[in-house]
Amino acid sequence: MEKTAMFVEMSDLSALSAEELTSIVKQGAVLRLPYLEGRVLQAQEQVGHFEKKYATTLDSLTFQGLPENANYEMHEDFIEWEYWNDLLHKTGSTIRRVKSLLGKMEVVVGVR
Repeated sequence: MEKTAMFVEMSDLSALSAEELTSIVKQGAVLRLPYLEGRVLQAQEQVGHFEKKYATTLDSLTFQGLPENANYEMHEDFIEWEYWNDLLHKTGSTIRRVKSLLGKMEVVVGVR
């Protein structure tokens, strides 16, 4: 059976010293955070574009629903707008979690 996802057992991680695990996570974060922050900027730009184009927020439009006279373009924009909005929130949450994890690891290991 071929596995498509890799799962790490906690025992595999606990076999590493706290210093080594912290180093690995930090190095990964150094590479990943700029990418994630770039995605947030891109999503902010796209969400801002749609807010300006339709003079409303996605939350407001979702609450009110699309107008009866909404054309094909507006329907397509709405779908894309939802995508960028979701990406913005999920990626922002990931960034906060990674930074929080890094902060906790530094406190536990005593590295600052």
